[in-house]
Amino acid sequence: MPMRVGFIQFRRQMLEQQLSEVMDVLPTLGIAKAILIGDAVSGDYAPDSSLDFVFVHDTEYQFGRRADFFSYHIGSQIGMTAQVYTPEEFERLHETLPALYQACKQGRVIYDA
Repeated sequence: MPMRVGFIQFRRQMLEQQLSEVMDVLPTLGIAKAILIGDAVSGDYAPDSSLDFVFVHDTEYQFGRRADFFSYHIGSQIGMTAQVYTPEEFERLHETLPALYQACKQGRVIYDA
């Protein structure tokens, strides 16, 4: 299916607007750190680009349920993914877990309490 000319530019603008709104909410969510990863950092936008984050948040939820908190409170209209680590997990794993290591190296810290 052909893509309309300018759609990628429009998607980028949508992501930037949503990111601005997310950054306004982050201080109220009790997080220690937020790292933006993915297309919004690389600039390689696609029709299905979303806002992708690593959050450091003191939580007692199981790993698979942690992102639900952010989906509920942030409510991105264009798609959002989140990997959520407790401060202890982040400290222990940020240099050894490949995906987290790459996120720290290539991502952009957008909030650090």
